Amino acid sequence: MTFWNEEEKLTAPALLQADIHRIQTELTGRFPESYLEKLSEQNGGSVVFNAVSVDFENTWSDSGAQPFLPFTFIQPLSYDVYQSNVGTLPEWDVTGKKMIFAHGDGSYFYYFNFEDNAYQPSVWCLDISVISNHVVASSFDELLTKLSVQKDEPLDAADASVSFLTMAEILEFIDHGDEDDTLLAYSHWMVIGQEPERLVRELMQRIEQSNHEDQIDSYAGYLAETMINHSEKLQNSLEDVIDLLKSKHLITDLSDLIEWLNEEL
Repeated sequence: MTFWNEEEKLTAPALLQADIHRIQTELTGRFPESYLEKLSEQNGGSVVFNAVSVDFENTWSDSGAQPFLPFTFIQPLSYDVYQSNVGTLPEWDVTGKKMIFAHGDGSYFYYFNFEDNAYQPSVWCLDISVISNHVVASSFDELLTKLSVQKDEPLDAADASVSFLTMAEILEFIDHGDEDDTLLAYSHWMVIGQEPERLVRELMQRIEQSNHEDQIDSYAGYLAETMINHSEKLQNSLEDVIDLLKSKHLITDLSDLIEWLNEEL
């Protein structure tokens, strides 16, 4: 399913690596790969969806129905836009390492919370119409699965949600795609949750063989997320994973990720 609304295409600033690095440094975290992938297609604008499902009651949804909130626009990612929003959350007593990245209907501001996890920030919503603040998704990848189009008649999940690669497509991308295709494939594999032990083994192998900081950071984030989400199913050793991450200390600092793994597992 198309993600960006072509009928309301935004003339957005270019997505600059320098801006990404500068913002990440100030937030002491890293943006989700799937978020950057969407912005590499188009740096912000209206999306084809108009709602995100939530697990808490709110004034937008009809009483007794599946609760949802409006979600219509993702902001461009640039340092100027980031700076223009810095003061918004503190006005409503929301402070810390957080960044607004989307909104809906003027009263709902969606933001990344890097204090939960610097590598996989959770997604929260500030509703200024009633001054409430709720977690919406544990990650941007989970947020994508909760987006939908609300119409008078309910839609099937296959029509409403973002489509992910099948396992066969994932393996094809990994075997024959370029590095961007491979990262995309592993991010989809992480979300669909199939064969987690195999995924952990492959991610560990990718990290072991790589000397590129960005690649290691991405694969390490996927690895940690998979280890935590599927801990009860995995036979993989946490000690082996942490030793592997520590072995890359001359290339990149994964100490926050190691701390997160130790806390969760």
